[in-house]
Amino acid sequence: MDIFTEKIFKNKIFDSEKLLKFGFKRKYGTFVYTQTIMDGQFVLEVQINGRKDIKTKLTDSLSKDEYTLHLIEEASGTFVGEVRENYEAVLNLIAEKCCQETYFMTEQANRLTGLILAKYGDTPEFLWEKFPGFGVFRNPESRKWYGLISVVDRSKLVAGQKGKVEILNLKLEKSTIESLQNVAGFFPAYHMNKKNWVTIILDGTVSDGKIMLLVEESNRLSAQRKCTQRRGGRKVRSEES
Repeated sequence: MDIFTEKIFKNKIFDSEKLLKFGFKRKYGTFVYTQTIMDGQFVLEVQINGRKDIKTKLTDSLSKDEYTLHLIEEASGTFVGEVRENYEAVLNLIAEKCCQETYFMTEQANRLTGLILAKYGDTPEFLWEKFPGFGVFRNPESRKWYGLISVVDRSKLVAGQKGKVEILNLKLEKSTIESLQNVAGFFPAYHMNKKNWVTIILDGTVSDGKIMLLVEESNRLSAQRKCTQRRGGRKVRSEES
């Protein structure tokens, strides 16, 4: 994926029905779309495999050679600029007509985000400019966190393994955390209080259903509990997390 394609399709996933409606053809599990640009000077082929993977190829209509100068960010000039503009215009249209917006990089993280939105009406808050992929789920009444999706290197969880993964931190009862200590997909809380939080790797090891049961517990613990006490002859409201 080139830098221009990556920018256009960041935080987007492809919808197969929308792809077919747009004009893509299904070939052995891959969706393929071709269009001429620059008054027929070039043929643009777009291949989509799965929900996130996209590849493009631009071919000179006469010579049949692949053209790549438009992909070099430093390349300038009127012709290159026009080719790039036409190239991006087609991709932007595909993004508009064939994609859904997402918050995170993995399918499971985005599915869970949808489930949380449907159940609680909450969307993730992105609080850190340096960490744009870190999303917090917050109880709107107490303003307390009940979930944090972030990106870490897999080596932080499993020694000897590498590669970026998304994780979900949830606040749980101590007894629940203890019961999950030796369950696949669960780890001591990363960058959180290990007594009160647990980390779940979002690679499909743990089912959405099981995670949502734990999200329910975490959301409950984040709820603001209010009680009224009398101090010095007057009522004082206190809050307990």
